[in-house]
Amino acid sequence: MKTPYRLSLVFLLAWTAWASEPLEGEDLSFFVPGIPRVETEDVIKLLGQARALHNKASESPATAQAVATALSVAVVTLPPVPLYRALRLAKDIPADAQKYLPAAVDLLAGIRSSAIAPACLDRPGIPHTTAGQFKYLIAANLFNCEAIMPYWTLEVLRLALLLQGDQRVLSAFFHNTSSVHVPPEKGLTHISIYESGSTDNTALWLQVAEALWTAAGIRSFVVTNGSLTRQTLMDPYNGKFYKQHRIQFLAKLRNAALEPLYGAPRGAYDYVYFINDVFFCAADLFRLSHLKADIACGLDFEVWVGGKKGRMPGVTQRFRRNLLSTPATVATTAAVAAAAAKAKNSSSAASVWHAAMKRMSEVHLEESARQAAADARTQAAKIKPRYEFYDAWVSRDLGGNPFAKVDPITPDTRTIDGLHRGWPIPVKCCWNGAAVMSAIPLANGLRFRASLVEDGECDISECSLICEDYRRLGAKRVAVDPSVRVAYLPWTKEFHGKLPGGVGAKVPWVHLERNGGLTELEKQWSDTQGCMSVQCIPLRRGTEEADIHSFRVIDLAANNYTHMFLEQLKQPPYPPFEPQSCNQIMGPYGATNDGSAFDDLSISLWGENPIQRVTYTANSTLNSLQVHYGTASAPAHGGSAGDPGSFELQPGEYIISALVHFDDTAVHGMVFGTSKRRSVTIGGQNYTMGILPRGVSKAIATPCPGASAHVGRYYLIAFAGTADKVMRSLTLIWS
Repeated sequence: MKTPYRLSLVFLLAWTAWASEPLEGEDLSFFVPGIPRVETEDVIKLLGQARALHNKASESPATAQAVATALSVAVVTLPPVPLYRALRLAKDIPADAQKYLPAAVDLLAGIRSSAIAPACLDRPGIPHTTAGQFKYLIAANLFNCEAIMPYWTLEVLRLALLLQGDQRVLSAFFHNTSSVHVPPEKGLTHISIYESGSTDNTALWLQVAEALWTAAGIRSFVVTNGSLTRQTLMDPYNGKFYKQHRIQFLAKLRNAALEPLYGAPRGAYDYVYFINDVFFCAADLFRLSHLKADIACGLDFEVWVGGKKGRMPGVTQRFRRNLLSTPATVATTAAVAAAAAKAKNSSSAASVWHAAMKRMSEVHLEESARQAAADARTQAAKIKPRYEFYDAWVSRDLGGNPFAKVDPITPDTRTIDGLHRGWPIPVKCCWNGAAVMSAIPLANGLRFRASLVEDGECDISECSLICEDYRRLGAKRVAVDPSVRVAYLPWTKEFHGKLPGGVGAKVPWVHLERNGGLTELEKQWSDTQGCMSVQCIPLRRGTEEADIHSFRVIDLAANNYTHMFLEQLKQPPYPPFEPQSCNQIMGPYGATNDGSAFDDLSISLWGENPIQRVTYTANSTLNSLQVHYGTASAPAHGGSAGDPGSFELQPGEYIISALVHFDDTAVHGMVFGTSKRRSVTIGGQNYTMGILPRGVSKAIATPCPGASAHVGRYYLIAFAGTADKVMRSLTLIWS
């Protein structure tokens, strides 16, 4: 079975080897080459390699240390670190670790060659003074993201090693790390992943990741195929089925990923890194840990070509072979590849090592060629790809205003000034694809949650709520570092320069220290400690979209919803709701604002004339309905188009249950159950075959739909509703 990969910006732009003309319009397909595919069998092979190293590490503490050291060195050989620098760091490793180094390098090369990757900097200009000084939990929720998993897995490993103060990984990015001291009781980094509901190979890749991370000495809590799914719930009054509130579901997922923190003693973790399924550079996210913030984020971007958003559908093997045959533009990478290919040694161990390094050098060569092609294609294109800030719904500037997707990215002048300078900026809230959070509020009982809408709270994202809860609890140091950038597609090197929205080029950490950027951040935090106003943009009622026309400014100190939520957590859960009496008018179902109203109740003589016969017409919707009550017939409601149909009840037979399918435009059909255990379907041909358009809802239109004790106690006596050329809505009346 082949597993498609989505399209990266690199692959959107990099097929110039055979593309002839530059882009003339908003033709996104011009950037889309064939997509490379990774066989499931290839992933299983990588899983076998990872488990082999994991099993070796399980043999003894000494072996575990040797395997972890080998994997640490192997991580150093990954791009963007040049191989000549990596080989210098690999020279002095202990002999027992050298034994596992070829297998470690080969495994990481195999994973990386299965991936698409952005252009990270090999000298990112980041600090390393707090490496290994704190205890971190890296957490994530993943779903149907196999395309990003190979790259993401390795970058999470690199980030974990940086946070732990691994000397070799630090040395790969810094000229001098001799001053870094990691206390033995510090420097712990754990990883917690919760995945559920994926229909691609995400869960399989996570098995590879778990074996790899554990072999590298990183304790991992990985749940695949978890039981949490977005539930379908039923309104106990009208029987309508609806999806669980999206934010409630997302909050449960985030809390599931944080279970290792919730179940640990206080102080087990100092900070939480929560990372979405985004492309990121580990060294950049590592920088966030130095801001001393309660919540710190970078900026997240999506990519547009003309008026169309870039997507990631997959890439052909032909394209990958083409890149491998392209001469490298980086001389050092090509030299390392040539040297590895020519290396001869009589011992089998040396041969294995040379083979592993040859494979890794090919990874470097391929990525160098791909980036060169992407850069050239970008320069040649008449309509160039552009980066646009993404998480405007959650992000709030220092004045509480939402970020924008245009220039300027925010109306707050302090924020604009900081962005132009490339300085970290204080904000009221951020998430932006990845966030570093103080673990203290979470360890003390706070949880991700949905809004307390019934108590008057604005219906917003679980990420917005965590910012508000932190602020009410006194954790008010929130910052965005514009030099930390993540994206939903891989990027080319211009991503590190100036970007739309007034975002300046990346600034090395040492410049922030020398130019007062960090001092200004502390000052603005101090000056705005008492500011509790923020702008709320709620979800549109009944939808999953933000209602930008219903924004309002709220005072977080006016109503302490955080305290209300924490008090609710102390209470036992409410028992399932059971209505004391049954509603006998079920509905309306459908579009009540369209069509002419009708009501058959008087024709049925309030149940004295029982339903005997129903005729209808239907195609994609239920178009007309006529009900015969005893000796009286109601008018035909609706239009005449569609295929005709009818059914007749036998003497003494009644309709005792009903299921209605509808959307916000019309009724699509109904399924009745009778007292003689017959099932009768009213609808078009597709409906009778169970084929429904997307967006169709359903309702159990029987009194007390969730109470089994009431099954069969009521019978249908009449219909009401609205109709024009189709049945717009229906209400069912029972006795």
